[in-house]
Amino acid sequence: MDHQELNKRCVELFQNANVRRRMWDARMFWRVGDRMNPTPEELTQPKVDPCELEVMLATAALTESQCAPELDKKEPGRAAFIQRQVREGMRPLLRPAQ
Repeated sequence: MDHQELNKRCVELFQNANVRRRMWDARMFWRVGDRMNPTPEELTQPKVDPCELEVMLATAALTESQCAPELDKKEPGRAAFIQRQVREGMRPLLRPAQ
């Protein structure tokens, strides 16, 4: 999955009702300048690793992650760690975007 497709998936997952219930602010994950309530179209520059963000958001949305296998290839156990943190009600610390 290329960078734009991955970001688009993350934005879609961020709109999921299960994710919205967590009250996470988009500014935590995307660069949006000084805008307080950015629209989905403005969420184009992730602050965090988009693959890790996709795993976190997919877990919160109660759906299958498309990046978990790729993330585990790079660092075994990282996807499971993120998923476990989200399931326990925490927000894991994600690595910065490259």
